[in-house]
Amino acid sequence: MRIISPFAHDLESRAEVRLYVKPPGWFTVPTPVREYNPDWAVVLQPLDAHGEPSGEPRVYLVAETRASLAREQLRSAEAGKIECGKRHFREALGVRYQVVTGVGEIVSRWDGEG
Repeated sequence: MRIISPFAHDLESRAEVRLYVKPPGWFTVPTPVREYNPDWAVVLQPLDAHGEPSGEPRVYLVAETRASLAREQLRSAEAGKIECGKRHFREALGVRYQVVTGVGEIVSRWDGEG
């Protein structure tokens, strides 16, 4: 199997990851800024200290995999697109949506706003 990115490689190495997919280009969400295509959809299974399932699997949509999360480093259109995506997925659909630099950030936010 060919690993397509460091983020995908990280997904492959995590026991919590049950499923991940890179949505195709046609999977978009209309926003006031422009059409938006999330980078990844990930299903995670919380695990306890012994590696056993400890809760229900959760679906996450990862907006962007970035080297930095500093908002000021994003172009204004990109920042607006991400904010629109966040509101759509979180508020309209109840799906967790995050901008992350790595998979560990998703796992560390199980009970946060994520």
